[in-house]
This record gives sequence, structure tokens and C-alpha cells, in this order.
Amino acid sequence: MKILLYVTFVSLLFSEPIAHAACAPVPGAAYLWSKTSLRWVWVGETHGTVETPRAFGDLVCDALIHGKHVTVALERFTSEQPTLDAVVGSGSIQDPEATLLSGVGWSQMFDGRSSQAMLALLIRLRELKKQYPELRVAAIDGPSYTEEPGSRDEAIGQSVLALAGPQTDDLVLVLTGNVHAMKHPFSSYKTSASFLPPDKVFSLLVTDRGGEAWMINNIGCGAQAHSNPDRDKTRTFGIYTDPAYNKSGFDGVFALGVQVTASPPANTAALNAAPCRKDFLALPSVR
Repeated sequence: MKILLYVTFVSLLFSEPIAHAACAPVPGAAYLWSKTSLRWVWVGETHGTVETPRAFGDLVCDALIHGKHVTVALERFTSEQPTLDAVVGSGSIQDPEATLLSGVGWSQMFDGRSSQAMLALLIRLRELKKQYPELRVAAIDGPSYTEEPGSRDEAIGQSVLALAGPQTDDLVLVLTGNVHAMKHPFSSYKTSASFLPPDKVFSLLVTDRGGEAWMINNIGCGAQAHSNPDRDKTRTFGIYTDPAYNKSGFDGVFALGVQVTASPPANTAALNAAPCRKDFLALPSVR
């Protein structure tokens, strides 16, 4: 029954009509599109919410509507690129959805990057690509790095750097965990965004009003309390420049303006068999 439910969920996701690609303007985004020197907009999130991938999809749509030639860069393994191409619409894999969800990043990692919300974002990008054929989606995690501190961040940064286009309207929209999005070093190493020309990248920290995110940690994997509050608690949904965030390595915030909800992994069959899930469900607080 669990496998049947999983297949049904995927079928519903991939059969949604093209209307799902519709979006409303993102307040404050026009400021970004007006900066002709801008080549990258880097959004730093806490993995595992429903709301951030949805809001990021709105941002992509807004950029396309304003004439930008968009490349979406996601924190996915570079080995997934052929499957991502097929899912979004320019590849030739016969069953791209099943191939994607059976991959390591979706069947063995349960920290929010493989969430139902992330899968829904890919489906939305596929619908957008039907309207904007120039839209590209790129996996940026890798291709290779060592165990040295900062090695992975450098690899991600170099992958994103290579995506820049030569024209004024070429724009890369990046979605990763928030540490990778910092333009300043973190701890003892350079973060991913700090490998880009600082005057050509605009880094945004996603803020919310509390809630839950799907996380994996020493107690297991599941929906856990989360809060990344904005310095200005009155902010509603939108993009805001804010020098107060510069010391943290961000140019501003992408305020969700709402409480967030946890988005579980899309591959529910793999999740149900995962030790981290069994550990979490064994906790007295979730019985």
C-alpha cells in the first residue's frame, strides 16, 4: 500500500495542468531585474519547507515575465543532470520521474533537498519551460570535492560561476542552503557565493515567522520546530534590501511573511525504510 500511495503521489504531481506554472509578481523583485550588471541572484534557505521552493518558483516566473533568460541552479548532484534535463523537458530518458526519485539524492538523503516541495518545483519549471524554452535547470553540487573544509563550497561556487551568460538579460537564480549563499567566509573557509564577483551577485536570506521544517539530525528525520525570523517582524512576502544583513554575508532577505510547514521527502517508500525515520518515530514526543 505504501508503494501504491507513493506512485499515486508522483502520478498526480506529473499530471498537473500547465496552469500550475502561473504566478503572481514577487514584491520587490523589480529592483533585482532593474540591475543590469546583475548576473546571479542567490537564495539561501533552510531545507525542508513547503513555502520556500514555492516562493523560489514565483521568483523564477517573475524573472521570465520580465524578459530575463533564466538558468535555475539547484543544490542537486551534478550526476543528476541528464535526469533533470529529462524531467524539465529537454532530455530523452524514457521514465525521468522514476529515474530521478530512485537516484541517491532522492532515495538515500532525507534532509529536505529531496522533498515533495522540491519535486513540485521541478514540475513547475517544466511547465514554465513550455512557455519559455530558453529556461535551463542546472545541478551544481559537485562534481567532485574532498573532505577538506570548504572543498564542497568551492565546487558549488565554481559550478555556479560557470553558468553565467554573456548577455545583459542572462540571469542565474540559485537555491541552496543558507550558508552556501553567504558572500562572506563562514568559520574558516570561503562559502560558495564568495567565489562569484561580489558586485554581480545579490544574496538573499529566506526569513519566516516560525513553524516546522523537515530536518535530519541526531534524533532522526522528520518535521521539527524551525524559525528563521526576520529582523523586521512586520515584513510581508517579498524581496527586501537590508544593509543590516551585510555582516552575515547577505544583501537582503526573501521574506516569506508566514509560518512555514514541513515538506517530507518525495520518495516515501525509501523514507519509510530509512533508519533515520525509524529513530525519529521512536521518540516519545512523536508517539
